[in-house]
Amino acid sequence: MFDVKSITIDHFSNVAALIDFANQKPITVGQKNWAFRGQPETYKTLLPSFQRQFTIKSYGTAEIIEKRLIEDFRNHYLELKDRSTDMPSPHRISTGYDLRCLSVMQHYEIPTRLLDWSSHFWTSVYFACASEPGKNAEMWFYHRSIFDQQQASDFQLASLLDINDQPNAEPHLLHNHHSKHFVFELDPRINPRMKEQQGHHTVSTDVFADHAPLLYELITELNIKDIYGQPAFGRFTIEAACKSKAIQFLAE
Repeated sequence: MFDVKSITIDHFSNVAALIDFANQKPITVGQKNWAFRGQPETYKTLLPSFQRQFTIKSYGTAEIIEKRLIEDFRNHYLELKDRSTDMPSPHRISTGYDLRCLSVMQHYEIPTRLLDWSSHFWTSVYFACASEPGKNAEMWFYHRSIFDQQQASDFQLASLLDINDQPNAEPHLLHNHHSKHFVFELDPRINPRMKEQQGHHTVSTDVFADHAPLLYELITELNIKDIYGQPAFGRFTIEAACKSKAIQFLAE
């Protein structure tokens, strides 16, 4: 049973503690690295922005809205005259590439079921500390190798990490009603924001899912307790009084 207390490793009250923590985790180990997510409040959950738009969980309604948002965005994007040259061409988010389309929608701050992560620790610290100055923040992390077995057993999931201009069509995961929901990674590096922030997404087959217990369930099934002496998945909090000092440290 997932318990947020069981994976919360510390409460940091100063920048020096954040620096020490960052130095414990190498940025890259082989071809895999750590993923971080900073949140300005201690929500104790990993909830994508799309589901926060609903006061009542209606899967049918959410499915209709999501499909319509994707379709409308594609039509708008096709006619967008001031699209910058570093944004993907319309064919890369066309039919068959709904998840990549959601990634581009996320770039334009449209609520989606995707959850942003960054391999850059201090980028995530910034997002944790840049707002809500009077509230404690939280940082989540996991080692990306926990998805290796999942991707190896299903080549369609591995295709979601394909950064080529013409990848294979995506598996039907958004509205394929699985008996058991799960979380997976999406890393097409399709928009400049994700490239700059060394970012990628986690996605769930359940549009209303909290990704935290799903990540915990994944590492439990794989019996992964730690990676190179560090917890494979965890969380820590940052004292509100530390936020401004962290932002100042990043600016300097």
